[in-house]
Amino acid sequence: MPPKKDYQKRKRLQRTIAHLFAEKGYHAASMRDIARHLHMNQASLYYYFENKEEILFGLMNDAMDEALKTLEQICASETSPEEKLNRILRFYTSYYAGDQHLLILLVNEMDALNQEYRDILVGKQKRYLLLFTSILKDLDAQGRMKQIPPEVASFAFFGMVHYTIKWYHAEGPVGLNELSDTFLEIFTRGILR
Repeated sequence: MPPKKDYQKRKRLQRTIAHLFAEKGYHAASMRDIARHLHMNQASLYYYFENKEEILFGLMNDAMDEALKTLEQICASETSPEEKLNRILRFYTSYYAGDQHLLILLVNEMDALNQEYRDILVGKQKRYLLLFTSILKDLDAQGRMKQIPPEVASFAFFGMVHYTIKWYHAEGPVGLNELSDTFLEIFTRGILR
């Protein structure tokens, strides 16, 4: 494992590179472009990253791990299924809509990764789905849901948040908190009795 100082610098570099990948496109950004964007020479860049694919995977994997950790904590909490749903809806919306660069990569660039990396990320996506669906199934068991398959409702929510990359701008008229409140209202009014 790299020294803590190197690890922290690597994370800062990754965040800057995420912006470049999102704006220019993963395939269009070369290691030379990345080094220039970071005001580094290419040799220094290779000290931190083996290649461009490793950077992309690291960005996506770290973002998914961070979100999964929070979702797992919410699901393990001693609160009602409805409160868990509210907390997850708010968190997921603010986490992903709040970091459009990472969301663009997660939605648009997964196919740029090799099969091994894709399999790891798809496994994490399945964990997201299982966690979210388990809460909906708990609500269904309590008679709180309309006759909507929990899996379909889960995909509808993820699609709603992921599509924000096409239209949502943090500097626009709708702030992140208002967006979270609106998605919560739309989603829960749509599925709950």
